[in-house]
Amino acid sequence: MDNQKYYAIYSRKSKYTSKGESIDNQIELCKKYLLSKYENITEKNIKVYQDEGFTGYNTKRPEFQQMLDDIKNYKIKTIIVYRLDRISRNVSDFCKLKDKLAKYNVDFMSVTENFDTSTPMGTAMLMISSVFAQLERDTIAERIKDNMYELAKTGRWLGGNTPLGYKSKKIEITEKGKTRSQYQLETNEYETKIVKIIWNKMNELKGINKLEKYLINNNIKTRNSNYFTRFSLTRILKNPVYCIANDEIIEFFKNKGASVYINKNDIKENYGLIAYNKTSKKMGKNLDKDISNWIIAIGKHKGIIPSKTFINIWNTIENNKNKRLRKPSQNSSILSGLIRCKYCNSYMRPRTRSTYTIDKKRNFSYMCTLKDKSRKKLCTCKNINGIETDELVIKSIKKLKVPVNMIIMNLKKIKKKKETIINRNKSNKQIMKEEQIINLAKKIIKEYIDILDNLDIINKRLLLKRIINKIETNGNNIYIDLKPQGYGSRSNP
Repeated sequence: MDNQKYYAIYSRKSKYTSKGESIDNQIELCKKYLLSKYENITEKNIKVYQDEGFTGYNTKRPEFQQMLDDIKNYKIKTIIVYRLDRISRNVSDFCKLKDKLAKYNVDFMSVTENFDTSTPMGTAMLMISSVFAQLERDTIAERIKDNMYELAKTGRWLGGNTPLGYKSKKIEITEKGKTRSQYQLETNEYETKIVKIIWNKMNELKGINKLEKYLINNNIKTRNSNYFTRFSLTRILKNPVYCIANDEIIEFFKNKGASVYINKNDIKENYGLIAYNKTSKKMGKNLDKDISNWIIAIGKHKGIIPSKTFINIWNTIENNKNKRLRKPSQNSSILSGLIRCKYCNSYMRPRTRSTYTIDKKRNFSYMCTLKDKSRKKLCTCKNINGIETDELVIKSIKKLKVPVNMIIMNLKKIKKKKETIINRNKSNKQIMKEEQIINLAKKIIKEYIDILDNLDIINKRLLLKRIINKIETNGNNIYIDLKPQGYGSRSNP
């Protein structure tokens, strides 16, 4: 064995769960395999790289990248994994790795698949296996897409929260002697009136902000008795479910890059559309996918909005969005997204003034958004001076007792992990003492607070959002609610 190089064990798991082969099990199995295969190898000749919580669909993983650097520096003799897909789920990425291994004369082994590239047959079998693995994944993806198209033929509603203006109706279908349940949308007369108001007023006002204010001032609410937001209104106005199907809307969505699964002979009078594969779930929220992923089909429900109106409003929303992107922001507030009205719980929006301070800063106020949108009908909270409020909050944060609890907890985790690694190597020289951890935590916080004044607006906001749960004002006093990280709660006049 070349004493200048070591055997590298690479382990990976996509999620921090108890399911599947754990990181520790992967490492243990790889070690046993190495120790049984080579008589003169010991744990001193083995280095472990482990990425937990990282997908195998790309190679942007910290430990994997470190391993590549060590390969380039001629530190590695052989890489061993529990299973091939621990390295990559992509044939292209794996081929690049294989070429790199060949360039630096590094062998590759897989415990469960029994691959060993130190032999020509092992190399050939490795590449064949990786090709078939990706073929299987591509086949599954294609099957899912085909199933989407099959659903598109039926125009059925797949369940979930029904769009405003509709309710979900269960129907029984009998095919080949078997009865199964399906769902389709059915119009809700009361909500349909609200939908038409939304579309008609948007067509008239030409702006989401103006539409939002109109609905608030006229006490028009969602089915859950909440006020409509700009976000919810945009989702309604860009949802194909409301659009009456015809040739014009079919061409519109084709030009936008959506997959349109509509036979013109299937277009029936006043039937609406359904978009499949439109949303994905992330962090518990439904997010719209890019329109290139949508599959547009004819639904079994009645549409509400003519295609011409739908297209005009879609284009209005897109044009307004582009104008907002081009408009430079003059917002210098640091409490945006934190400070709320104590009366109605709405966010306080920064509103610039025409005046400037002595040092040429633009004056601004924090104003309750509900007060603004309702023209003072639904909330009367006083505006507060923005610059003074920002300075007061920063001053209060600096006076707080150093919040070391959370950082100590995180440093202890790092210490425990380091101890585990060090103990494997039979050494304890680098183990941190408890007192050192506390002092380090205090130093980190003190240095961060000391440079608070020198941070830019974005980093000031980020810092405050890490330590503040929310800030409230009644127009006279400011109340700071801190996150439970050892701060305690505090109110400041």
